[in-house]
Amino acid sequence: MLSCGAAEDSPLFGFAIDGLPAKSELNTIESTAKIRPRLVMFYLQWPSKAGECEFPERPLRAIDSQGAIPVLSWEPMFLDSEGREHAISAESVSAGKYDLYVEEFARRSRQFSKPFLIRFAHEMNLARYHWGGNPEEFGALSPVGYRAMFRHVVTVFRAQNVNNVRFVFCPNVDSIPAESWNRISSYYPGNDVVDVVGLDGYNWGTTQTRLANGWDSQWRSFESIFEAPFTELKRIAPGKPMAVFETSSAMQGGNKEEWVLEMLRYAKSLGLAALIWFQVNKEIDWRLETGVSESVRSLIDMENRSASSRAVLLDR
Repeated sequence: MLSCGAAEDSPLFGFAIDGLPAKSELNTIESTAKIRPRLVMFYLQWPSKAGECEFPERPLRAIDSQGAIPVLSWEPMFLDSEGREHAISAESVSAGKYDLYVEEFARRSRQFSKPFLIRFAHEMNLARYHWGGNPEEFGALSPVGYRAMFRHVVTVFRAQNVNNVRFVFCPNVDSIPAESWNRISSYYPGNDVVDVVGLDGYNWGTTQTRLANGWDSQWRSFESIFEAPFTELKRIAPGKPMAVFETSSAMQGGNKEEWVLEMLRYAKSLGLAALIWFQVNKEIDWRLETGVSESVRSLIDMENRSASSRAVLLDR
C-alpha cells in the first residue's frame, strides 16, 4: 500500500474548471494564471435515462495532451428542461438500473487507456448534494445508501477490467448538518474500493452575511479548515494518498496571498499528493490570479514542475 507523498515534498498543483475543457481553454488558463497545471478537474452529470452514455473523450484527451492528469467529478444527478437538479437514487444505482450506463462508461474509460481519477459523488456530507436521494430524504440512512452506491460503481468498473481509473472519496471539510450520523467516517465505502482520499474546503473570508446568504462567514486559515478532517481521513483510510480537490480563498477579510503561501507550507507538511485550486468566478471570484501576485504564482509553477507525486496518485 502506498503512503501519502513524502513530507515536505510539494504536491502536484492543478485547477478545477467550469464546463468541459478544450485545449484552447486550457492554454488560456495556463497563460492567465502563469502556472502549468499538473491536474485539471472538470464536472460531468449522469444522464436522465439510464441507457444513454455521454463519455467525455475530448476533455480527457485535451487534458492529457497538456501533460496533466484528468480528474473527473462524476455527479449522479441530472438537470431537467427547467434547469432543476434531480438526484439519481442510490437504490436504483445499487440495484443495477444504471448498469448499462456505468458499463459503457467503464468500457470507454478502458479504451481511453491513459490514467485518470474519478471523484464520484463528492461532498456527500452536505445537504446541498444529498447524493442518492431527494433533499427530504437526506438523513440517517444516507451514508448507508452512499456506501452501497459507491461500491457498486467500482465493482462494475472492475468487472470491465478497467485498470487506468483511480476512484476518489472526497467529502467536504464541514459536515452540514452537523449531526451524529453525518460524519465523514460514516460515508467511507472501504479501503478495497477507494484509491485516493481527499477533501474540499474554502476560506470564504467575510463575504457571506446572515442577511444576504443565511450565514456569517469568517476568515479561516488553510490549516484550521483542513487539519481536523484530514486527521479523520488518516484514521479511516491509513496509507491512502491524500489530496485537496477543491480549495480557494476570498480576498475580503484578510490577505489572500499570505493565505496561499500558508496553504503551500501546510500542504507540504501534511504530505499531500495533490492540491487543486477552484479556478472559477462563481459565488465570488475564486481565481488564483485575483489577489495573488505573479511572483507567488511563479513560485507555485516552479515547485509544481518538480513535484514528484504523480506515481503516488496513480499507482495502486
